[in-house]
Amino acid sequence: MTTPRNHFIISVLARDRVGIIHDITRVIRDMEGDLADTRQQVLQGYLSMILCATFPAPLRAEEIRSHLVAAGRQDDPPFEISVRRIPTPEPAGTAPLADTYVLTARGQDRIGFLATVAGFCARQSINILDLSTMVSDGSYVMILLVDPGPDSRVETIRAAIKTFNRENDLTLVLQHHDIFRATNEIRML
Repeated sequence: MTTPRNHFIISVLARDRVGIIHDITRVIRDMEGDLADTRQQVLQGYLSMILCATFPAPLRAEEIRSHLVAAGRQDDPPFEISVRRIPTPEPAGTAPLADTYVLTARGQDRIGFLATVAGFCARQSINILDLSTMVSDGSYVMILLVDPGPDSRVETIRAAIKTFNRENDLTLVLQHHDIFRATNEIRML
């Protein structure tokens, strides 16, 4: 008989250093946590990490949090940890990659850039699945993995993008995920 498991979302914010991911994942392993999905990035010298994991049912969110906080006590500042129990995810999950598109956005860095693009997506009923941004030499660049919805609305969205680009002095480009990968992948020989 298998032990019932509960699903948790764990968020970690800490000053980046060598070995920090090992410290976090070692604690999860030692508590019999099984990692499913993770996202990690270093921004301005700080590690930001989100993990989805299952743990044996007797463990509570506060127990998981206290063990992770203890692993980061020596850091300055110490780890900031949030742990939330979530319902068992539906098997369907996110949209399959065959139904996803990549939306790139470029323009001069300015206040509200991300909100402007996110507002366009909301008005077009485009779900943002993943997003990454970067500022370089005064330019703001965004790459979004998006789900435009179940209908074949891509041509309507592309027409809306043309108007949006003209009105906002931005460059949005929508490509099917497969085309984006094929044109941007670095091939290993």
